[in-house]
Amino acid sequence: MPLPHLTPLPARHPASCASLSLSLLSLLDRVLPAPPSLTLSIGSGPGLLEALFLNAYPARAAIGPIISLYGVEVASSTTVNRFLPERNALEVAGTWAVAREAEEARGLMFVYPRQKGLIQTYLHKGTGVSVVVWIGPRCDVEEMTEPLRNWGVEDGDICGEGLVEDGEAVLVFRKSDGIQT
Repeated sequence: MPLPHLTPLPARHPASCASLSLSLLSLLDRVLPAPPSLTLSIGSGPGLLEALFLNAYPARAAIGPIISLYGVEVASSTTVNRFLPERNALEVAGTWAVAREAEEARGLMFVYPRQKGLIQTYLHKGTGVSVVVWIGPRCDVEEMTEPLRNWGVEDGDICGEGLVEDGEAVLVFRKSDGIQT
């Protein structure tokens, strides 16, 4: 499927929970670990955000056989992923399941997660993770980012100003033991 054209201002797209913008993609490129380090995008759905990110920053798509970004989504009887190249897509058995690649991930991105327990499990399994990006509704910030606040330190005041639409937030957390990407 063709990718939509983004602008610096956030806009809604039918295939994405989060509003999308060039500014959001730029932030992700700045804060997520550089290739060849692995980042997992949990809750990728049809893969639009991830496909736009890889399209804007093609060096993140792959370095030879090494994949540096996977979109992770729950397996379904119908294909959920419509935008992300298959080599960048992972499926898990259920909303509770963690991709085995979490053990080698250095970055995590949660897009509209529904269970804070899943965030906790990814942080537990991903012992090498040094940065996490959380994107979701502002009304969920306190509850859903509790595990992230226990794990690390919020990096500045990135709350979606100009990155996503009103009512949404983008937060960046770094591991509190001083590990930087």
